Amino acid sequence: MGYDRERAHRLVAEEAAGLTDLDHGYPANHFAWRIALDSAQRRGARSLVEVGVGSGNGVAHVVDAGLTFAGVDNDEASVEATRRALVDLGGDPADVIVADAEDSESLQRLPGAGTFDSLMALGIMPHARDREATMRNMAALVRPGGEMFVEFRNSLFSLVTFNRFTRDFMVNELLADVPPTTRDRVSAFVAGRVDTDRPPLPSSGHEARYDNPFVIPEWLGGLGFDEVSIRPFHFHAAMPMMEAEDPQAFRDESLALEDDTTGWRGLFLCSVFLARIVRP
Repeated sequence: MGYDRERAHRLVAEEAAGLTDLDHGYPANHFAWRIALDSAQRRGARSLVEVGVGSGNGVAHVVDAGLTFAGVDNDEASVEATRRALVDLGGDPADVIVADAEDSESLQRLPGAGTFDSLMALGIMPHARDREATMRNMAALVRPGGEMFVEFRNSLFSLVTFNRFTRDFMVNELLADVPPTTRDRVSAFVAGRVDTDRPPLPSSGHEARYDNPFVIPEWLGGLGFDEVSIRPFHFHAAMPMMEAEDPQAFRDESLALEDDTTGWRGLFLCSVFLARIVRP
C-alpha cells in the first residue's frame, strides 16, 4: 500500500479527536510521525527503523504508510510488545531486537542495519549519556543519504513556562557569560516572579536534558551532519500551569496550533522538536 498523505493526516486528526479522556495525555507523537512520514513519502522511502520503540505505537503509523518497519529498544518488555504489534500487521518479529543506542555493536545486529531509508528516535537524546556516540550509532543504521528524525527537548520553551526552568534558562544559558554577581541578582529577581516549585524535581535526581534549537544544527554539523533542519511539535497554547483552569480548552487550542506555519512560534511554544538530519 502506498502512502496517502491526506489519509494519514485524517487518521492523525481522528486519533487526536478520539482521545476525549484527558488521562490519555496529549497525542504529541502523532504529529512527530506525521512530520517524518510526510518527508518519507516525498523522498520515496521504503523502510524505517525506530530507535526506542516503547510500547510499539509507531508500528501502525509506519506500516499504514506502506513502509517496512524495524526497531530497537534496550527494554525487553518494550521489544516484546512491539514484536506483537508488528506480527499483528503482518511483519517479522525478528526485525525488532533488544539493543542499546550507545552500543554500536548491539545496534549493528539488527537485520538491515545500514540500509534503512528513514529513522525515528523519540525520547532518546534527552537521556543519552554519550550523545555523540548515540548520534553516530543511530546514523550507522541508515543508508548514505538516508533521513533521520531525532527528538530533543526544547530549552527555549522555558521562556514561556514561568517556572523554575525559566530562571534556570535565563541564568545558566542566556546569561552564561555574564559575571556571577549579575547572574545572582537576576536569579533572585526572576525567582520572585515565577513559580520555582514547578515542575517538581525528578525523584531520581536525574533531570532530562534540554537543548536549544538554534544550537543543535551547529552541534550536529560538528559531528559531520551537513543537512539539518528543525521541526517543533507538541504546542502549548499558554503556560503549562494554566492547563488546570480548563484542560479541554487548553488541549484543543494547543492541537489547533500544530499546523502553525509561521516557522518561529513553535520554537517557543513547543516543548520538543525534531531535528531532521540527512546522513552524508
